[in-house]
Amino acid sequence: MIQIKILKNKQQIRLIATGHAGFADYGQDIVCSAVSVLLDHTARGLTKANVIDDGSQYDLTADIQNVGDQRFIDSLIETLTLIAGSYPKNLTVMLERVQRVR
Repeated sequence: MIQIKILKNKQQIRLIATGHAGFADYGQDIVCSAVSVLLDHTARGLTKANVIDDGSQYDLTADIQNVGDQRFIDSLIETLTLIAGSYPKNLTVMLERVQRVR
């Protein structure tokens, strides 16, 4: 199962993703593929994002600098939540509103 933890406030976001969806074999897993593409797309679209991906954990941190960043983040959270709703055995998403994300 992919587990995603999102720490967010009005100025910053941190997203930590671990695990494998287990929907299908590696390279065939549509849930893993969808999540990977979504995370990569969001990180590239944000004004300034820092990603550390060691193969077992994906860690994205970003300052929310403008309306465009906020839209990317809102869309990310909404889409991850929709995927988790469709594949609850393969993806969990936890969103925490916090004072500090780091």
